[in-house]
Amino acid sequence: MNPDIYQGIWGGNKCRDSLVQTDRHCDCTGECEAGLKYLEQFEYELNHDIPKTGLAAFWAESIQGLGGVVQYPKNFIKGVYDRVRSQGGLYVADEVQSGFGRTGDHFWGFESHGIVPDIVTMAKGIGNGYPLAAVATTKEIATALTKAVHFNTFGGNPVACAVGISVLEV
Repeated sequence: MNPDIYQGIWGGNKCRDSLVQTDRHCDCTGECEAGLKYLEQFEYELNHDIPKTGLAAFWAESIQGLGGVVQYPKNFIKGVYDRVRSQGGLYVADEVQSGFGRTGDHFWGFESHGIVPDIVTMAKGIGNGYPLAAVATTKEIATALTKAVHFNTFGGNPVACAVGISVLEV
C-alpha cells in the first residue's frame, strides 16, 4: 500500500492538502477523502494480514523519502497511529531523512501529524554528513531492552558523538 495523493489510486491533481505543503489545492471539505480511503485500506490490511499473535510494531517515514518524497493525506498518519496503538502495537517513526528541521515548521516530521511515536530512528541530519545514527524511545521500552545483550560495531564512537552534539548546538 502506498498512500500517494499524487499518483495513488485515491487523490490526484486536485488532492494537495498535505500538512507541510505551503500551496494547498485540495477540493476535499473537512476530512480528506483520499486519506479516509487509504485508512480504510490500512484497516483492512491490519485486520486481515496481521498474524493471530498480534501486531508488534508499525514503521513509517513521516514523509516517504524513497517512495518518491510523498506527503501523506491529511490525518492519515494520525489514523494509522491510533489504529496501531489500539491493537497494542508500537509506532516507530523513521526520521532518517525527514528529521532535524527538514519538513518546515517542526524539528521532527512526525510533529506535523500530531503524534508522539514510541520509537524514533534518526540519522543523516544528526551527523550533518558524518556517519551517525541514533534511536530514541520511551523509558519503558529502553528498560525492557536491558534484559538482553545488544551489540553494535561503532556505538559510542567519541568523534561521532562530538559531531552529533555540535550539530544539535547549531
